[in-house]
Amino acid sequence: MPIHVRISHHDRLVVAVCHGTLTADELLNAVRESVEQGALHYRKIIDVAAANSDADMERLKQLVVLARNSPQGGQRGPVAFVVDGKRGDTVRELAAFTEEGERPMRVFTSLHEARKWLDEIFKVELKR
Repeated sequence: MPIHVRISHHDRLVVAVCHGTLTADELLNAVRESVEQGALHYRKIIDVAAANSDADMERLKQLVVLARNSPQGGQRGPVAFVVDGKRGDTVRELAAFTEEGERPMRVFTSLHEARKWLDEIFKVELKR
């Protein structure tokens, strides 16, 4: 499977590591797994540095809209994408598709920086 998803309920963290060429259906199945496991509101690291997708931008945007419109859409946690520094334009464009007031979404080239950012976001949310 090109997407390996690990869900830590204790840490409230979803880590998805992707390899090879991903289809839109594989991406959708990974989102469904998070929903089914009750982890939609968890922080997420999505590492696509070693992956690409055959889904075009319109199909990827449809997946985002689908997640937004799901019954738990308002509870989605922050997402940190990890991309290859020489690639990742598609992910950056998708992150820019985020609407004002929507969950935080950022793109990183370092797993360490992505995790650090998620930890900071989580701490801020706990203080509210």
